[in-house]
Amino acid sequence: MGAVEGKVALITGAASGIGLATAQLFAYEGAQVAMFDRNADLVHETARDIGPSALPISGDVTSEEDVEQMLAACVAQFGRLDIGFNNAGIAGAAPIHDHELGHFQHVIDVCLTGVFLCLKHQSKQLIAQGEGGSLINTASINATQASKGLAAYCSAKAGVAMLTRVSALELGEHGIRVNAIGPGHTQTPMTERARDVEGFDEAMIGATPLGRLGEPEDIAQMALYLGSDASPWVSGQLFYVDGGITVNELPPGFNLLESSLRRPRSD
Repeated sequence: MGAVEGKVALITGAASGIGLATAQLFAYEGAQVAMFDRNADLVHETARDIGPSALPISGDVTSEEDVEQMLAACVAQFGRLDIGFNNAGIAGAAPIHDHELGHFQHVIDVCLTGVFLCLKHQSKQLIAQGEGGSLINTASINATQASKGLAAYCSAKAGVAMLTRVSALELGEHGIRVNAIGPGHTQTPMTERARDVEGFDEAMIGATPLGRLGEPEDIAQMALYLGSDASPWVSGQLFYVDGGITVNELPPGFNLLESSLRRPRSD
């Protein structure tokens, strides 16, 4: 019997990277999975690869209407919700003195407001069902670790960490657990730009006690634990999945990102 056999999970940012790896693992472990992503073509393609236990849904986590429709589609297809994994996010780098307001706000909207909207509507559904559930948010080591050029991202992820704690405090009386995962430097499409900076990966690996970069599957395994019945008394926590890098000082190479800050970028 799989770790989430018979459960229904809703995963945002599910078309690639951590979200896709988690959808694949949850489906393998017996869950029905609603996969939400703004890339309609890709989420439909990856859901087809998983099979009939996966439902593709396209939309934008910054739109409350889209989030409401996401929940409605999930419940219409599978009858309920048990696990929400609020994983959608974006990044981008710029020095604080040259940071465009529009880009700053966009990162906050996706990485923080999007998590809030998902928590709001997922928790409504779980409260209505009256059987508890597990809500999981993707934060980052940057929830507590500052990094040059990442004012928006660090601020958003710090917000996710606190939003997780507040939500756990409020929703505990309904039997709903809320936790966050703080990935270290993980090889996903979102981190490709950082990995293109010469010396960056080597610096990260050198500072990581386990001596390698993260894989999406590493994060998916923590999401599986938090979504399953193996963690019934775990709530309000931020779990770093980072190869141990947060017990070390980040190396000078971490700020090799600084060399790329002035290159224009559009998300």
